[in-house]
Amino acid sequence: MHPTHHLAFGGQGPILHLAPANGFPPETYRPFAEALTPHFRVIGHRPRPLRATYPPASITSWHDLADDLAADLNYFGNESIIGVGHSLGGILNLYCAARQPERFRGLVLIDPVLLPHLLLPVLWVMRKRGLQHYFPLARGAARRRDRFASHDEARTRYTGRGAFANFVPEAFDGYLEGGLRPAPDGGFELAWPRAWESHIFGLAPIDAWNALRHIHVPLLIIRGTESDLIIDRSWVELQRYAPHAHLAEVSGGHMVPMEQPAAVAEAIVAWARGV
Repeated sequence: MHPTHHLAFGGQGPILHLAPANGFPPETYRPFAEALTPHFRVIGHRPRPLRATYPPASITSWHDLADDLAADLNYFGNESIIGVGHSLGGILNLYCAARQPERFRGLVLIDPVLLPHLLLPVLWVMRKRGLQHYFPLARGAARRRDRFASHDEARTRYTGRGAFANFVPEAFDGYLEGGLRPAPDGGFELAWPRAWESHIFGLAPIDAWNALRHIHVPLLIIRGTESDLIIDRSWVELQRYAPHAHLAEVSGGHMVPMEQPAAVAEAIVAWARGV
């Protein structure tokens, strides 16, 4: 596999391919991945923003990022995988499994970007009018600080704040390891550029619910009990859209694999025994 496209976490057994959330390099998932390596060979996916040669305008929808994921899965030949994805990564796996079910032994979506139905027409209109960059998540990402004098400065900036508030220390260390790279003019910059993060948020999917209807592989969907994305109404609707799915809740928020890595891994291992 192309070295810039993946991070090998090790382990033995069936391949478990892990796709991350928007803005988070696979290193962030190290404690989660290490909880899975006794049971699986775990591979972390590096999406296009971490492959330095591409500008954000190179994608027009999340399907383009799913195409990258599908191409990377070809490195495994005919071996079927367990596809695990968090947030953005969940939807990329969802799109791939809807198109190529034969590639998947099973599918795990962790707090995937299934936006409340009431929001979908608003997003559609914004996109038609070219206003997707005004989507609040896109605006927030565009304003993110993206330069730091040192790792220590970034650590101080992020500790206990925002998405990082409840990370276990090893996940936070992994983010700093994979999320910063030396800047050309000294110091460090975000390895996943904020322009990319903002562009991806602006293209948040409005067809993901429909894709769920086309999943014919064993499916586990996990949400954090305090998730601000998979709200209670969406959780109930999931049972209608994917009646064959196994649903599991883990105490935590949208960042639950970094907040409760062992508990999320345990839910996956228990489910996989039956797959």
